[in-house]
Amino acid sequence: MPVDSATFRTVLGQWPSGVCVVTTTGARGAHGMTASSFSSVSLDPPMVSVCLGNHLPSRMLLETAGKFAISFLGKDQAHVGRRFAGQHPEITDRFAGLDWTITPNGVPVLSDAVAWLDCRVAHAYPGGDHTIFVGAVTEAATQRVTSPLLFHSRTWGQVADPLPTAIHLTVDVAAGDPLAQALREAGARIRHDAGHAEFLVAADGTGLPSSAQVTAARRAGATVAGYVADAFDPAREPLVLATVEALAALGCDEVGLAEHPAGPASPLQVRRVLQDAIARVRPATLRVRLAGGHSLALVNALVAMKSGVSHFDTVAPGSPAAGLPLGDLLHLSRQLEVPGPIDPAEAVDGRDRLRPAQGLTSSPP
Repeated sequence: MPVDSATFRTVLGQWPSGVCVVTTTGARGAHGMTASSFSSVSLDPPMVSVCLGNHLPSRMLLETAGKFAISFLGKDQAHVGRRFAGQHPEITDRFAGLDWTITPNGVPVLSDAVAWLDCRVAHAYPGGDHTIFVGAVTEAATQRVTSPLLFHSRTWGQVADPLPTAIHLTVDVAAGDPLAQALREAGARIRHDAGHAEFLVAADGTGLPSSAQVTAARRAGATVAGYVADAFDPAREPLVLATVEALAALGCDEVGLAEHPAGPASPLQVRRVLQDAIARVRPATLRVRLAGGHSLALVNALVAMKSGVSHFDTVAPGSPAAGLPLGDLLHLSRQLEVPGPIDPAEAVDGRDRLRPAQGLTSSPP
């Protein structure tokens, strides 16, 4: 017995998809609509498909024009998706007020889309109440790196990252503290140990190491980490992300984002920066150096974990450095059941030294 359309639509709603705007041209100029029924078809030659309802004006326009373009939307463009889905009927010109670029094929693409494809219609197949258009890709571009906009269960959303499978720690320890050896044996890295080269760079790129410096450090066998200072200042977000890309391009093994010790960052800003930074640093490792001593410290650590970060810088008891206390992060990881290299009950004599800061409690493992 055939499945009724309401049930079918509900089931399909459980499958998350990306969101794109399909554009083409006609006698009245540019035309566009939001679609999630997009798929890649072939790599060689490059081909994609999009399915359009037979009742839609876009379907006839696209067939007549013989060409179309796809603009992939980012996490911050739900308003564009809603506009081209017709959810704002008061907007009569869907292109008004948005920046568009005309492709070599003569079709508009969103200027600040994550990426776009310019296509020539190669095939059109009947697909029930839809037409399946297969496009031969003639031009393509990636315009910015950010998380995608998703559509799931009739709701616009973003990627929700799971917790990391484990956390990896670099610990700042006071000089001569016997705790350092215990931490090394437990699998943590000690910040000022040999074999670890660190560069601190301003958000605007001031102090960026040269390629020769990075190469020399790596040849000496060091793990090279480039840190961006005050990385979660909203006013500097574009500069921070550009500096992140520059450090990755220099060949740093790790790129770190450091929170300003005197100005706690908003968890929302931490999330925004990390979502974009984690895509820009690959294949390097992204790590964070969060501030401690404020009420949002562990919130920001949790946000970092949920944003895909598994490498953290912490500060051991007795260290003169400012930062997230080691005991606090261990407490959080235990509560979340995220394993780390250190079990304070086994790795360190004197468990009291790694207890969370005042106001936090945890029972012995």
